[in-house]
Amino acid sequence: MIEQSQAPDIIDYLSSCAAAQICWLKSCQILRPGHAADGAIARYPDQDSVMPYFSNYAATAMLGDPSCYPLVERYLDWYLRSLERDGTILDYSYGSNLNFKTARPDSEDAYVGTFLALACLYHKKAGQAGWIKKILPSLKKVAGSIINLMDRDGLTFALAGYKVKYLMDNCEAYRGLADFAELLQSLGDREATYFGSVAGKIAGGIERQLWNKRKSCYYASKIGWLSRGANLKNFYPDAACQAFPVLCGLIEANGVKGAGLYNLFNDSQPKWPNIVPPPLSLDAPWSVCLHGDYNRAYEKICCVREAYIDQGSGKWYCAEVAFFIITCARLLQDQDKWLSA
Repeated sequence: MIEQSQAPDIIDYLSSCAAAQICWLKSCQILRPGHAADGAIARYPDQDSVMPYFSNYAATAMLGDPSCYPLVERYLDWYLRSLERDGTILDYSYGSNLNFKTARPDSEDAYVGTFLALACLYHKKAGQAGWIKKILPSLKKVAGSIINLMDRDGLTFALAGYKVKYLMDNCEAYRGLADFAELLQSLGDREATYFGSVAGKIAGGIERQLWNKRKSCYYASKIGWLSRGANLKNFYPDAACQAFPVLCGLIEANGVKGAGLYNLFNDSQPKWPNIVPPPLSLDAPWSVCLHGDYNRAYEKICCVREAYIDQGSGKWYCAEVAFFIITCARLLQDQDKWLSA
């Protein structure tokens, strides 16, 4: 139990943790004006391996610091410069001279969804109206690549050549398209309704195809006609993926379904605040904040700080840093809800 007298120290701790890790993320970014690699965010400060899905979350966390807005715009510009013809993006690996090699991405739908959500959040925070209008055709091309991955049931395939539909990916694809539709609406663009309807189809597909009524949780994925059941004793992805419908705004955290999922998660993973399995999957404590379980989210932050940050762990990379920062920010934002008497 956290006592009121501890509040000032906790606030300082969370603030310093977030600030230090934003600096860490900034050190991951390649800053070479005029070069094709300029703006890319690598997984680690001392490496030039760029996985845009991870980078999208890193840039999202950087938006918590207004001084990072120009850096985030440079990243967004790098992403758009690096698009394939169909609006998707590959993984990049830059050499010492910034020559690069590419590799097939882990997924296409999740990369695109998280990028669109990032671009829309950047516009909302930074208010760069001229910039967003200039790159709008490219954003529509990116959004169209999600639509190209959709099946008749409303769900998206992870890759055009990999016919698996993941719960996490589809939640992120929904969020990206829903945010993009909202952005277009704010700009008076007539295509807002179209992209909003596509987001609705994905949301409908998730609820119809991936909700397991018998177990009151979501299937982790679907292949063909078969949905893969979630074994919630497996932390990742089975248990952790249950957080994504709440994280991405498909269901309410405190609604019947959201609360039920959170109870299942805790029943299946009672020691989660103090386990440090690779991958860390720090999206879980971020989600916990949305459920109002701040003490356990804080406990996880402290555990991660001790086990990964203080130890200089090689498993600590830009996406986990991003979730760590976002969780700290949420705990600070809601401090009156859990640090008051």
